[in-house]
Amino acid sequence: MKSFDHISRREFLKRSAALGAQTALISSGIGLGVGCGAGCHTTRAGIDLAVAKGDSPVKNCLAAVEAIGGFPKFVSAGNRVVIKPNPIGRNQPDLATNTHPDMIEAVIKGCLAAGASEVLVVSHDDLGSMEANGTAAAVERGGGILKSLMRQEEYREIVVPRGKILRTEQVAADVLDADLFINMPIAKHHAATEVTLSMKNLMGINWDRVFFHQTDLHRCIAELTSLIRQDLIIMDANHVLMTNGPSGPGEVHLGRQVIAGVDPVAVDAFTTQAFFREPDRIDHIRIAHELGVGEIDLAKLKIHEFEV
Repeated sequence: MKSFDHISRREFLKRSAALGAQTALISSGIGLGVGCGAGCHTTRAGIDLAVAKGDSPVKNCLAAVEAIGGFPKFVSAGNRVVIKPNPIGRNQPDLATNTHPDMIEAVIKGCLAAGASEVLVVSHDDLGSMEANGTAAAVERGGGILKSLMRQEEYREIVVPRGKILRTEQVAADVLDADLFINMPIAKHHAATEVTLSMKNLMGINWDRVFFHQTDLHRCIAELTSLIRQDLIIMDANHVLMTNGPSGPGEVHLGRQVIAGVDPVAVDAFTTQAFFREPDRIDHIRIAHELGVGEIDLAKLKIHEFEV
């Protein structure tokens, strides 16, 4: 798949908007999507996924990012970076319902050290929960800015070029305008979709989540993923919620790992192993692969697993 390294994120979005406008005029509306998919960035030694294993969430996080090139590979001087964790509810990290706050802090600091001018941490979740679960304090310690995206005016409607169900979608303007977008999900069970990983986490940057649940949830997730360029994905699988997700409490498995990559299909396909699932049996992962978003076949990926 073609690399987008040679164009800026803003130029990517400009081309996406133009293509979306063109697509709206074509009756089929299929095959002209502009999702990122595998190959948006080359990574160190051609690694597709880095899997760092150890007892420290922060060390796992930093080692996984370093293995695919480090923050300077992704962050340029003056970049405005937006991070999307999974910060729902008021549980603490050991209950595995929220992205580990210490990882969020570490990624903010890593981006700023690499030259970012500003790091926003955003989600369509209430501020009270993010204060209770440690996300707000982590953002403050890291030097970032926390935004609770609870107002519709904070979203912008854009065309979904690959959409069959989603023709347009209201997406957080901060994400659309960012120079760099980092998705930081946590691996956990979900009652409606079996798992909630990087693709499902994007439902925290769109406005009308009820519509997804009222139609075809899996296909909506896949089509939203085809629309959003993710420059870096850092999967928190240090603790994995195996049951009663997404809010818990439930059975927690000690995963001891962080997975870093740029392809959401590949990241999610690999992470399904923690749930003893086959990725092609998870509908939104399969559909996203069919839409050309990324690679579902782990045998085709270069995966670097190592102990920290």
